[in-house]
Amino acid sequence: MLTDELNTAESRRLLKIVDDMREILHYEKISLPHIVVVGDQSVGKSSVLEALSGVQLPRAQNICTRCPLELRMKNIRLNEKEYATIRCEGVPEIRVNNFSEIMSKVTDCTVRLAGAGLNVSSKPIYLTVYKKDIQADLTLIDLPGITRNPVGGQSKTIYKDIVELIENYIKPETAIVLHVIPSSVDFTTSESIQLAKKNDPQCERQLIAVSKIDKFDKGIGEKLQGIGPGSMTLKLGCVAVLNRTQEEIDQNIPFDEMRRREEKFFRSNKAFEDVPERYLGSGQLVKRLALIQQERIRSTLPSIIDKLKQEIKSKKSELKQMPPPVTSEIDCWALYTDLIKKYREIINARVHGIYDNEMQLKIEQSAIVTTDLSRTAILTQTSNDQFDERIAFQLYNRQKEYREKLKNSFTHFFSSEYQKLVLKLLEENAGVALPNFPSFSIIERLYRVEQNKFRKPCKELIESYTEYTKKVLIKILNQVFAEETSYKYQIIHKLTDIILRTIDENEEQCSNDIKKMLEIEQRVFTLNHYYMDTVNKIKKKYQEYNDSLKL
Repeated sequence: MLTDELNTAESRRLLKIVDDMREILHYEKISLPHIVVVGDQSVGKSSVLEALSGVQLPRAQNICTRCPLELRMKNIRLNEKEYATIRCEGVPEIRVNNFSEIMSKVTDCTVRLAGAGLNVSSKPIYLTVYKKDIQADLTLIDLPGITRNPVGGQSKTIYKDIVELIENYIKPETAIVLHVIPSSVDFTTSESIQLAKKNDPQCERQLIAVSKIDKFDKGIGEKLQGIGPGSMTLKLGCVAVLNRTQEEIDQNIPFDEMRRREEKFFRSNKAFEDVPERYLGSGQLVKRLALIQQERIRSTLPSIIDKLKQEIKSKKSELKQMPPPVTSEIDCWALYTDLIKKYREIINARVHGIYDNEMQLKIEQSAIVTTDLSRTAILTQTSNDQFDERIAFQLYNRQKEYREKLKNSFTHFFSSEYQKLVLKLLEENAGVALPNFPSFSIIERLYRVEQNKFRKPCKELIESYTEYTKKVLIKILNQVFAEETSYKYQIIHKLTDIILRTIDENEEQCSNDIKKMLEIEQRVFTLNHYYMDTVNKIKKKYQEYNDSLKL
């Protein structure tokens, strides 16, 4: 029999494995095969699930399913006792021996996860039912019904929240979508159908449970078979289910009695006399869902296991990269010492021009980009990042840059303008000294004008060194303390303060030293022989001129 085939030990074992994996991997990106029950609010989803499971679920005039309900139905032997278990985040597993208590337990879990109002939560509730009359082990995930207008204090984004929740469940290719649509509704206009078609345009993993079949319209037989107006051509088809009326619910009609009434309804109604049996009744829906579920599990499980192996391999690699545990003060001090040692070694290497392979490769690749091999081009290529870790190279570049600035700041001594200035000063100081010996005050005045030009480039060079040193040392510090640990930010913050304070102190000391050097240089003296060499050259030229006149 088909029921026996669906309840083989292997089939049940596979379903249990998938259920356990789905719960464990709920917050992971790996999708497992599942059957999702979706539909508009008040279309009879709860009634369909009750017909399949044989237990009563919460009902309400407004939204009653506010969390994903993973309903696991398990067949048990005739000599075993029927019961159910329920749990959710924050609520340990509870065994329920009286099925009439399930409704209140589900409600309690819903309030725990989604609050006492009417809002929704993505956190699931796990309800497992162990019953003798369950035809085949089956797992369904019931999602909140689509609500368009917020009521009773619901979030203004309730529609968006529910649609996003539904899409998260139906988007994976491993998902089977069970739409619950009333018989009198045009299937093509159902919003859940429209949502599912975005991810399954060929409708290959969708089927419809046609609810409220007692309120069918003309042509229902063809509609169930995907023929005629209002129908849908789905690969997995449609199955009609007879819901319990409110009167039957109030009378607490047993579910086995409802199944007999359902069979009688389809047999006695002429609208269904030409409809094949596989389209009619909750029993046929269970068989179809169980077959789909088994086929889906068998076809997707190998690839899922491969993905899990890859993920485990990746996690193991991440685990190896994690720092050793710090469980004592000695461990803490040893780890701190190692990190500081590594930090000092890296800085020492960079100061002495020793760079790691990755950095050297980056420099070489940057230099190869262009065919311009001039010295200027190469220097431009290798120094685009003014705050890279090549400390020796970057400090040398800054020194060279400000040396050029200083050189260019001096007056062009051999220009006609400077000659006029000197002659003017000599004229103003005529009579102070011998004609061939300019006044010392003139030399001192001209010298100090040039000597004062040292101050700005020296100050800017110190500031440039300071800025670069701060940034590169903090950059290396963050590289050494790259691991995300509880102590990372506290240590980095403390060491950063120490580094910045030390650099500021050294900047002040360096500025004072430069200031003293410049003050010393204000004393004018020279050992330069250029003046006398020039005088002798003029004398020689003058003598040669006189000699030529005598000839």
